Amino acid sequence: MTKILVSLLAAWFSLGCSKHNIVPDDTNSPYDFTTVDQFIDKNLANYNNQVVVLVSQNGKLIYHKSAGLDTTTTRPTASASKWLSAAVVMSLVDDKKISLDDTVGKFLPIFTANQKGSITIRQLFSHTAGFDGDSQQGFEYQRNITLAEAVDSIARYVPLVYAPGSAFSYGSSGMHIAGRIAELVSGKSWQVLFNEKIGRPCDITVRYGSVSNPIIAGGANTSAADYLKFLEMIVSKGLSGKKRVLSEEAVSVMLSDQTRNAVIKGTPYPTNPFSPYPDNTIRYGIGNWLDVVDAGGIVLESSSPGLFGAHPWQDFKNKIAGIIFTQTTPRKSTQTSLEIRKLIRNIVETH
Repeated sequence: MTKILVSLLAAWFSLGCSKHNIVPDDTNSPYDFTTVDQFIDKNLANYNNQVVVLVSQNGKLIYHKSAGLDTTTTRPTASASKWLSAAVVMSLVDDKKISLDDTVGKFLPIFTANQKGSITIRQLFSHTAGFDGDSQQGFEYQRNITLAEAVDSIARYVPLVYAPGSAFSYGSSGMHIAGRIAELVSGKSWQVLFNEKIGRPCDITVRYGSVSNPIIAGGANTSAADYLKFLEMIVSKGLSGKKRVLSEEAVSVMLSDQTRNAVIKGTPYPTNPFSPYPDNTIRYGIGNWLDVVDAGGIVLESSSPGLFGAHPWQDFKNKIAGIIFTQTTPRKSTQTSLEIRKLIRNIVETH
């Protein structure tokens, strides 16, 4: 389904247009990021010569670099959407409208009728529901049907390849189902729900590309500046300024392993070669990869890279939120972005 996602989201690239940068060049950073500047300049081609890098620590901007884009340019974020969507789900857990251990059948009897009712919401948002990634029919991406119709079609026509909870297979089917459950328990459309639970409290604008059938796992359009605000909320354990957006417990759950020893069957991100602990198999929380984990199993950094190069991450150890925002070809910039993260980590930790 990668080709379908590329073709659908590519049409949305025109939504943003570069103007003037609203983030001042002088960030009064306590760190010398000269080597990061030089590395980005050397590797701009990997970002098609257009990238914004924003890094904050304790809510204060410490690094800003841009070329060809500005901080308010809107672009589709592809799989970086998963983290944003996960926050909506966790807000409903906070509201006690759902539990991560609730089954799909509790809300959608059609799944029970099709022998899929025992899947849990936790499994839907950690890629362990038993689906083989995306549906072959592309129900998650069809713009001429509703989210309800897409999810009913998944229930009827998309098989479980693995027993729920037994295997990790990265894709969009599970999160799509969770998005429909969120609509049902809230009585609101996905976009309205996002705006209410995450968008307005974090003072950010995020638009899911299809109104009737929003791509829960890959359809969010936003800017670098707005995504950074979301990440700062995560690093602040659920606070956006003085506003409580998510509980500390909800953030902790998001950033901890929810795959529960599932066997990795399909993953685009097996290792992070620029982690200080590169031998660790990368596991998944709720909507984000746990890609820097120490020898004791403590999650130090997590991320949610997207197909077109958007690369958000958070670093709890150093209280850092960061976004590498770009428009590039699939997976072209992954290694470069991971190395930028390493350079920033090393500079901060050796300061």
